[in-house]
Amino acid sequence: MVITAILLLLLVSYLILFLFINQYVNSGQTNYVKQFQVDEPIAVVIAMRNEEDQILDCLHSLYQSAGLSRGLKVYLVDDQSTDASVIRVLSFIKENPHLNLELLNSNGIGKKRALIHALGRVSEPWCFLTDADCVVQPSTIKSLMQTAKREDKQVVYGPVSYDKGSFINSLMAYENLNNQLVGEALLEYGRPAMVNGANTLLSKSIIEDYIKAQKVEYASGDDVFFSESLSRDEYAVSYNFESAVVTKSPESIVAFFYQRLRWASKYSGYSKLFYRLFPVFIFMQNFLFLIILSFWIFSGLRIDGILIVLILKWIIEWSFHSFMLKKYNFKAGFYQSILLSLLQPIHISLVGLFSLVNLSYKWKDRTVVNQSIVN
Repeated sequence: MVITAILLLLLVSYLILFLFINQYVNSGQTNYVKQFQVDEPIAVVIAMRNEEDQILDCLHSLYQSAGLSRGLKVYLVDDQSTDASVIRVLSFIKENPHLNLELLNSNGIGKKRALIHALGRVSEPWCFLTDADCVVQPSTIKSLMQTAKREDKQVVYGPVSYDKGSFINSLMAYENLNNQLVGEALLEYGRPAMVNGANTLLSKSIIEDYIKAQKVEYASGDDVFFSESLSRDEYAVSYNFESAVVTKSPESIVAFFYQRLRWASKYSGYSKLFYRLFPVFIFMQNFLFLIILSFWIFSGLRIDGILIVLILKWIIEWSFHSFMLKKYNFKAGFYQSILLSLLQPIHISLVGLFSLVNLSYKWKDRTVVNQSIVN
């Protein structure tokens, strides 16, 4: 009876979380105007390390951006790549001398130091940040600029979507969009705890603040460490299909796990109480659900009760996802939605637990231990 009550309370907490998300997530209706023209020069800053298979797609997509009458100045800074990334970029520059692209060498180790090096050279009034493995839609930068002008903000955040290929890739894309729904709700609520630096627009006047917010001792977190310093009236949210950039899903389940582990491990760098408590809430919600459910199973209690709990959890999640994700033109398959509902508590619990230990792993041919790059 006690176990049943706890599980029901956890189901209620899932429902409350999704009701919160629904309260703040934009339905997808935007004021995007195709005829909108940007008449100011825009800088693009990209930190690159070992992206020989992706960087040319990224550059080609940037220079196909629409509605930018003054064009782009791309600052591409290499973070000591060990593959053919630099060679391919140099060939691209040689083949396209008319494009305004500057290849820089980072004067430090890690993405943050690379970004700081490039951002210090930006003279344009606006700067778009993305990653070297992202493809930018023709409408992305124009849509972010339109939002910045309409709302008179110095910072605009946009979404990052995974490409959909195999069943596993689509499952990862689904999980990523689920996280983005939470991130968007927190942005609209005024607590930007889950932003993505791969799709961010900054005004020149705030770049110095962005640089100062970086904690170079952490392998990642260049986005969140800055965003937590912002109040709600300092940024705009442009989470819609037109503003999205697209990146490839992690190459394997292991790579996906390490990516999430890297994101979770920066928890200790948060300075504000909400940014520390919210991840703990999400972890405890899923960890307790997993523990209580496991206890139910191994105690030999009736299996039909377990099935009812799991079905109710799936119904809560699926009913919200089915309309919330429409604005990204995404519709998860039936089996993917069931798998995500079953695996999410396991995934979040494992990532949360392993983020507390000094687990070493490889990221872009570097070893990371406890969020620090050791070589």
